[in-house]
Amino acid sequence: MKPGKKTLGILTVIVILAVYTACFGLGKDIKGAGDMRFGIDIRGGVEAVFEPVGLDRNPAPNEIEAARNIIETRLDDKNITDREVTTDNEKGYVIVRFPWKSDEKDFKPEAAIAELGDMANLTFRDESGTVMLEGRDISTSRPVEYSDQTGIKKYEVELQFTKDGADKFADATGKLVGRRMGIYMDEELISNPVVQDKITGGSAVINGMESYASAKSLSDKINAGALPYAMETKNFSTISPSLGSNALNIMVFSGVVAFFCICIFMIAMYRLPGMVACFGLILQTSIQLLAISIPQYTLTLPGIAGIILTIGMAVDANIIISERIGEELGNGVSLTEAVKRGYKRAFSSVLDGNLTSAIVAIILMFFGSGTMLSFGYTLLVGLIINLVVGVWFSRTVLLSIIREGRFHDLKWYKVKKNQKIYPIMKRKYIWFAISICMLLAGVLGFMKNGVSLDTQFTGGTTLKYETRGAADVNSDAVAAKVSGETGRNVNVRLTKEDGLGKQFMVLTFAGQEGISPESQEYVTQILNGYQGGFTATLSETYAVQPYMGQKTLHNAVIAMVLAAVLITVYVWIRFSILSGLSAGVSAVIALIHDVLIVLCAFLIFAIPLNDAFVAVVLTIIGYSINDTIVIYDRIRENMNLHKCKNIDELVDTSVSQSLGRSLHTSLTTCISVLILVIASWHFGIQSIFEFSLPLLFGLVSGCFSSICVASVIWAMWKNAHKAESKKR
Repeated sequence: MKPGKKTLGILTVIVILAVYTACFGLGKDIKGAGDMRFGIDIRGGVEAVFEPVGLDRNPAPNEIEAARNIIETRLDDKNITDREVTTDNEKGYVIVRFPWKSDEKDFKPEAAIAELGDMANLTFRDESGTVMLEGRDISTSRPVEYSDQTGIKKYEVELQFTKDGADKFADATGKLVGRRMGIYMDEELISNPVVQDKITGGSAVINGMESYASAKSLSDKINAGALPYAMETKNFSTISPSLGSNALNIMVFSGVVAFFCICIFMIAMYRLPGMVACFGLILQTSIQLLAISIPQYTLTLPGIAGIILTIGMAVDANIIISERIGEELGNGVSLTEAVKRGYKRAFSSVLDGNLTSAIVAIILMFFGSGTMLSFGYTLLVGLIINLVVGVWFSRTVLLSIIREGRFHDLKWYKVKKNQKIYPIMKRKYIWFAISICMLLAGVLGFMKNGVSLDTQFTGGTTLKYETRGAADVNSDAVAAKVSGETGRNVNVRLTKEDGLGKQFMVLTFAGQEGISPESQEYVTQILNGYQGGFTATLSETYAVQPYMGQKTLHNAVIAMVLAAVLITVYVWIRFSILSGLSAGVSAVIALIHDVLIVLCAFLIFAIPLNDAFVAVVLTIIGYSINDTIVIYDRIRENMNLHKCKNIDELVDTSVSQSLGRSLHTSLTTCISVLILVIASWHFGIQSIFEFSLPLLFGLVSGCFSSICVASVIWAMWKNAHKAESKKR
């Protein structure tokens, strides 16, 4: 598309259309932001992992599928249609997620979870309701498709009975010839065929099915009723709808504030290119929302945090480009040519930075689950859109505006002249001292608070209640009562969330054992019977068995190691002119530095390590390497331009030229994250606070390590290698 007035008009219409569609949707198929599929941490709801009990072996795949069908049927009975039911064939788990209904008032999640896992009760009954056979009398069931003599397709369900079941079935059908035999799942009538003859031989068919799908559905239900085990859960979480809706409102507000703060900064710093960047940011945010709403991808609170983070990172490409344009204008190049050169010379940095961050997002999606999967998806989508909008769209818009002839005055642009060269290498030991001081702060945090793994990794149970009349409640007395009634040690903590004006009571049970829905309901009864005037309403549940936590921790370690390895290989290949291995290793040392700083933040603020730690580490790995690559890209460019420069001068020049971009990008991203920190702290959204606060530390560390660690270590490595070569 050739830049010009017509092109500018077309792109403006595209932006307006994208904004409208993102807000309101188009028809039934293209849904807007109001019809997004939100996760249970926003809408409130239930997530439970059911596992087999009473079985001395791993369930067979057909048994796992039958168990899933039982749960699906019971969800249908409760009219819970907006749900997600998946299976883990390796362990035999069935994972269920469903949100609260918008008008739900008296729903009891503990009772629903317990009922979903009960063994299905399949019965064959006569017309008076007398039970003739049960599920244990059936060995298998399967759908059958065949063609009759006229070529018309017929569908049946074939049944095979056990030895005792065959005798019972023959007796029952002999008594019910010409009458109906009802087949029930629990108390739901799933089929009501007419018995045509007495059936012997241990097999039978149910004919007259409308389609193969209906035959398979009935067969699946019969197999589910013949399942030889029940399902139970001690791994589940519940979140009240009021808690989720408050969090959503706060996150949306944070995103809007972050957007306007970044736009103000970009316009003030880069003028016209900053305005174009904000125009592109509107398009990018709209497309990102559509990429979630159209496929109905589940959006969680960390997913929204991912959108807010990409808003901060989205301007990175525009900052790199604007800085390059300013350099070209400072060198006396014409305006149009400066814009073209700026985009061309910045593209390699933008591409490398987005690809390395995309590696992290893909790993998060592959190894993460639930909330972190949502974060990885929104991050990946944002990076892809950023590569297109941040480069092609903004370039076309800016050139179209320039061709109109109204913005040729250089006051509309930031012109860089007389680049100051900072003695980065001369002060290398100062940088190392700063790093050591930051790490020592983490050591002090470790000595004071120790390191703790969240129940997400270790297993355990945490219950959170919204309370009323708790002014004179003694937490120790409550803990003693609950411990005495349940036989489990428990810690009770009273908290007040000033932003919402609510009081909460948090119960953390000792040990790594989960909790059953029945036990949780019993705890709720104990609290509400504690004293007159005191009420406790369940707000949030988190219960995990140790083996589930170990699996999460194992995946987290693999994800972090894999991300570091893949990024090292990428840098090694892309920056071979810098002696790829030394560049890659130096970058990884800087990444390790950043990971340790993030860990220090968790230790200093006594935040348990959970999947938020994994998400922060992987995000910082991608973000920090992005910064490092920009500096490496400038070193590579200057090596080709100034082959006679020594290594220290090369690094000083390259870092100084990239310093504005690094600081401005970090500032815009930190603005977004800082707003998240303030909002989540003020309104008491613990999950977002525990994610955004360490992320803020990591962003600052990532900027510092790219400027003062990676490039410095690379230069020291090269100088040492050069000195060693001279000795030879």
